[in-house]
Amino acid sequence: MKVTDNLQSEVKDEMLQLASGKSVPLMMNCAALSDPEKTKSLRLPILRGEIGGREVDVMRDTGCEGVVVRRKLVDASQLTGECCLLLRIDNTALLAENAVINLRTPFLSGEVKALCIPDAICDVIVGNVDGVRSPEDPDMSVMVVAATTRAQAKRDAGTKPLRVPDLERHGGVDREQLIKLQQEDPRIRELTYSHLSHLSALPDAVLAVAIDDLTFCCHPALS
Repeated sequence: MKVTDNLQSEVKDEMLQLASGKSVPLMMNCAALSDPEKTKSLRLPILRGEIGGREVDVMRDTGCEGVVVRRKLVDASQLTGECCLLLRIDNTALLAENAVINLRTPFLSGEVKALCIPDAICDVIVGNVDGVRSPEDPDMSVMVVAATTRAQAKRDAGTKPLRVPDLERHGGVDREQLIKLQQEDPRIRELTYSHLSHLSALPDAVLAVAIDDLTFCCHPALS
């Protein structure tokens, strides 16, 4: 919509006064909403940020008086039901929905009010609002904390508790029971004597260790 004299409108107290007598909230001077090529020439800083845990590109625009976000990044539940007009530097006005979003960026973090438009030049445009940092002084530690939190969440999600079998339920045996069962098994008894018959050529010290190992596991008569 072109704002011209024949609409008999004027801007007063950040409100667009219409000829009908009604007024509409108005955000003025958002340079990043103009032609993309012109915006590139401004060399506005763009850093990574988050909206509700989703990573986005964030532009800091000192020529904007609010926060603007791409409509597709906002859930319907975040919309307030109100609208506002955005006045671009080319003197055109754009109707945008209001939303309350959870933002984490090097320039601004927390719950903020934002205007949603479908064709914003960047995912998020942060203008001159309360608590915002200057383009030259972003707080990069905010995103370091966010990355650490995401990494921890992934580690926690990938950690599965160790499944320990129920010995009583599954008929398991303890160490002493296992030794007893080995000692009572004739096949293991034969295997023990078979191995001992090949140990006669070993030195006495080695033979003693070998016999101790076998008798501990297999045969009580040799202990």
